[in-house]
Amino acid sequence: MSVLTIKARELTKEGFAPYGSAVCIPTDGNPDRPTDRFNFWPKLCLYRCDSGVFQIGVSTFFKRPFRTVNMERHFKTEEFMTPLTGPIVIVFCPNKIVDGADTPDYEKMEAFLITEKQAVVVEKGVWHWTPMPLEPEVSIICSFAEDTQWNDLDVQALPPGEVVQVIL
Repeated sequence: MSVLTIKARELTKEGFAPYGSAVCIPTDGNPDRPTDRFNFWPKLCLYRCDSGVFQIGVSTFFKRPFRTVNMERHFKTEEFMTPLTGPIVIVFCPNKIVDGADTPDYEKMEAFLITEKQAVVVEKGVWHWTPMPLEPEVSIICSFAEDTQWNDLDVQALPPGEVVQVIL
């Protein structure tokens, strides 16, 4: 077995740009609509799907080793994820062509630590895996095109014997 160990990075807009958009609470003090009751930044990010109909769901993840041997992607939708009850780590990697077939380029995998004050929008076609919680149980909001979990899910295993491990 070969283990590739990667260190989780803090989520930044610049660091996450190859995979999509990072959404963070603004700290610039310039909301589009400041009032005495609230500050409003209405368009921190946009996301799209081919059908135009999104679903919003909640997933609860249970603490497990920070390892993966699989990756997934979606062709017809971007995916929005934000943790509600604790921080998470998510791994991402680009695509590569091997013998004429798409495969996750796991040797270029990156991991990001995402807090309850942050979110990500994963671009179409970007390889990623399910969030890994830092606490015993963490729930997230996940939104993508309606029925993506049934109609637009490409899961691939890493090569036999290959494991990616994340450290904090």
